[in-house]
Amino acid sequence: MRTRYFEGGNPLAPTVVLIHEGGFGGDALNTYGRLVKRLAGEYRLLLPEMLGFGGTDKAVFFGENPYEPRLRHLAAFLDTLDVGDAHFVGNSFGGGMVLRLSIRAETSWRMRSATSISGTGGPFRTPEALREMAEYLPSVEDARRIDSWVLHPGAQDEDHAQARLQSSLRPGQWESMMAPTLRSPVQPEQARSWDFPDVLSASAVPTLLVAGTLDRMLEEGWEDMLAKHLKDVRVERLEAGHSPNISHPDDTANLLRDFFNHIDGR
Repeated sequence: MRTRYFEGGNPLAPTVVLIHEGGFGGDALNTYGRLVKRLAGEYRLLLPEMLGFGGTDKAVFFGENPYEPRLRHLAAFLDTLDVGDAHFVGNSFGGGMVLRLSIRAETSWRMRSATSISGTGGPFRTPEALREMAEYLPSVEDARRIDSWVLHPGAQDEDHAQARLQSSLRPGQWESMMAPTLRSPVQPEQARSWDFPDVLSASAVPTLLVAGTLDRMLEEGWEDMLAKHLKDVRVERLEAGHSPNISHPDDTANLLRDFFNHIDGR
């Protein structure tokens, strides 16, 4: 698969891998562009774009959950770049990806730590958010609507809405997001069941869960429900929405820096 990624920061410093969100028009830079400016002086930063997003191939694998093909793809990316002993951070769907990477044999050994910002690995999403995020027509109005759920409630961020729109207009992005909604006319749809949070008990990676106290996309207390299944976990909360890495980059950078320093000093 052709994969676009960004690399920056201090090449001699500890590596941080940042996995972007999974909404329409999500990509590496509009998820983390503001955050990396706060971290670039202290860390080497890698920002891969997942299958279906940004400049990476718009491949869809039917018959699998949305995580599995992307986990294989990221594992191959990490192997190609020989990434080891890195801090991993993910937001929303990307946070779930980081949690899932932490329990896979081919990737967990590469992880010095795992941080999930508003990422549950699947469960605990509110029905209202599921409905809002499932439909999107490429327009600035719909990009603003998506952002009204992703960002701090009531926040107006025209620059980010425009960036989401432009990324959603990349050939194949909308189609790759909508393709999994196709259903066979002769096979009944099966009820979705989540393996999370139970499987997190297999993780030996130090984990930080960051929750926004104003997040409308996840059930209240999701972070505590996940934390009960993790052996080595810290929970932090910010007065923010679903993506404080976008709306509150200074606060998010401070949390990450403190956690990384704690792990590196152990």
